[in-house]
Amino acid sequence: MVKVEKEGGWMKNTGFNVSLKLTTVDGGVIDQYNFRVDTTNSQGIYVYTSLRPGTLATTISIAWATNIPPPNLSTTTTFTGTTPTLGPTTTAPKLPADCDEVEDKTSGIQTIYPDGSSPVNVYCDQKTSGAYTVIQSRGTTTNITFDIPYANYSDWFGESGVGNNFWMGLDNMNALSKNGKSYSLQIDLCCGTELRAKQIYHNFKVDTKFNQYKLTATADLPGIGLDYTSTVKDIGAPFATNSTYILPKAKAECDQFDYYDDNDAGPSVGYGGWWYGSCGNNLNGFMYPSSNLDCSVKKFDSTLLLGINMRITNGQANGGYDVELVSYDRVRMALFTFDSLNVDKTDSSFCG
Repeated sequence: MVKVEKEGGWMKNTGFNVSLKLTTVDGGVIDQYNFRVDTTNSQGIYVYTSLRPGTLATTISIAWATNIPPPNLSTTTTFTGTTPTLGPTTTAPKLPADCDEVEDKTSGIQTIYPDGSSPVNVYCDQKTSGAYTVIQSRGTTTNITFDIPYANYSDWFGESGVGNNFWMGLDNMNALSKNGKSYSLQIDLCCGTELRAKQIYHNFKVDTKFNQYKLTATADLPGIGLDYTSTVKDIGAPFATNSTYILPKAKAECDQFDYYDDNDAGPSVGYGGWWYGSCGNNLNGFMYPSSNLDCSVKKFDSTLLLGINMRITNGQANGGYDVELVSYDRVRMALFTFDSLNVDKTDSSFCG
């Protein structure tokens, strides 16, 4: 049971306070904290994470709407015959669907409306060539689990921002796929502060045909990443979790679920949700923080989890297994609409 109390309401249209108490059904306190949302927007979403040393953080999402009048009220004159009639009319502002369309062109967290009505806070990375809309990110700044039920991946969760863990939601990705724009996808892979790879894909879409959330895209560099081939590719595969995965491979043939390390420890434990085609990739895997720019997972620990994987080579390493046993600790998936020739392949600013 969660009890949320808003104290004091709006203060000169600059924000509001929230007091939260999280308890078990028998009244035991799990977490309790206060925070303030500073905003002049009439609606939006705010995500707050309470970091608790030694245990998992707790995260709350606040969606709000107020009766503050919209800015575009105007008085018009309507003529009926020869008698003018004065009256107020409201021209509703177009809600931004992605970071290209937000008014504030500085990098930071912005509220967008991929489906035209439902708000979601994303990180907008504004460059001279255009805007990136970050649809997924992983990092060590916040600590949340991605090992959640399949149904939960349809909506957004986590906290947007550089170094944070965030998922925009399959339904929002599908909404962007249907808005008539042509999106390219950029994947950045970091180990600590070092950029290890930058991958580009064109015509990115998430299709809901047959309720499968299939991924379609065309790789800039074939044979790696989402285009890595091990019988099949991630491109064209349906989204799945450990409990819902059936095809395109048999589960025993998928390294994300059935990998043994050099010490014969295994099989691996499936974690998170992904487009498991090649079974060599999973950017929603378990977070292993790097150590001195070492992101290798040489052997399993007691969790038997592979980590955050993405193929950067097209050869089958590790004795023919599809995974490269590298777990990146800062990654992001970002959509853009500008010419991919203008992408700075050496830009490592995201890695921090």
